Amino acid sequence: MSEIKQILLDQRTRIERKFEKEKIIERDIPDLNKYISHPNVLAILGVRRCGKSTLAETLLRGRNFGYVNFDDDRLAGIKLEDLSRIEKAIYELFGEVEYFLLDEIHNVDGWELFVNRLREEGKKVVVTGSNSKLLSGELATALTGRHIDFTLYPFSFLEYLRFKGIKVEMSNDVYTTTSETNIKRELENYMKIGGFPEALKISEDMVFSIFSDIVYKDVVSRLKIKRMELFKLFAVNLLKYYSNEVSLSKLSKTLKVSINTVEEWFHGLVNSYAVITSERYTQKPREAMVSPKKIYVVDPSFISSIALDSSVGRTMENLVALRLAMRGEKLFYIKGSNYEVDFLTHGTAIQVTYASGKDEVPRREIDGLNNVRAKERIVISWDYEDVVNKVKFIPIWKFLLHP
Repeated sequence: MSEIKQILLDQRTRIERKFEKEKIIERDIPDLNKYISHPNVLAILGVRRCGKSTLAETLLRGRNFGYVNFDDDRLAGIKLEDLSRIEKAIYELFGEVEYFLLDEIHNVDGWELFVNRLREEGKKVVVTGSNSKLLSGELATALTGRHIDFTLYPFSFLEYLRFKGIKVEMSNDVYTTTSETNIKRELENYMKIGGFPEALKISEDMVFSIFSDIVYKDVVSRLKIKRMELFKLFAVNLLKYYSNEVSLSKLSKTLKVSINTVEEWFHGLVNSYAVITSERYTQKPREAMVSPKKIYVVDPSFISSIALDSSVGRTMENLVALRLAMRGEKLFYIKGSNYEVDFLTHGTAIQVTYASGKDEVPRREIDGLNNVRAKERIVISWDYEDVVNKVKFIPIWKFLLHP
């Protein structure tokens, strides 16, 4: 018991040190306090090292809460029956706590039974995790709907500006020239560096460490993949498809791996939040099931550092996908016989193009919009703004700053 207490005290000290020494950035998210205002379980999900723990700690700041980080190597091998001992140690150290924060608890088999008991005893529980299937799926089974999921992403462009200390200045609802110039310059940096907090605070080189952790800790170890180097090659190749449809059968043939294995690996990366998918919009359910998905990476740094690509147009489309996902939108694209539309969401059709003037916008982008029924039609450009024939042209930097 004394060893467990020491680990818990060490972990609590690290939290306090973080808030004393580090710059904590306010996240643009809904008010999550309402989900723990009464006995409940809030699951904060998202890609590894995107800031889930810091968000959860901020949420419980000023409250007496029990905290355990199950990613601590000293807790490796913890079993379900050990959790009651950890709970007892928390009460002995911090008193009759009302809140529990359990980081990466899905590392413990059967953890959901423990969390369910805490909730039934009147506790308010926040859990974090970097695997959507393990966390959300098991909670749904154990709690039968009595929990809330929230997905966090690396810093958005607006949060990135906040971290850099750059103020967005407006006068009469118009961005000032200086502010607009700074925003555009920083957007180019953001497209390369991305929004992982550690990469911004320490070094861009942290992106490689983050990607490796996702590959090995969140996919290889969970799926018990033996061909690790081949899987890493698959993961890197998959990232290169960003902003495009992905053919798993083609990857299967290229890597000489069975289609079943490739599908398992693909879903492993999706469940780890390394990539997000967009489904083809169709009125025919069977067609939707068999149609290929488009993929987007969870942070632009994976494009520049891992995929080693510098396509501005495709990166812009990836940024739009992430912004929509951060708003809680499910992603759909449209593909007809001779046209495509990048996104369709809530009656709004969106195209993305790297254009700085009306004459630079490819005709196919407008034709694609005119082929779909939509309440609103938008073209997101690099730097062109106008309304032409009921089509709105919006610079990407303005789109990304919109709540």
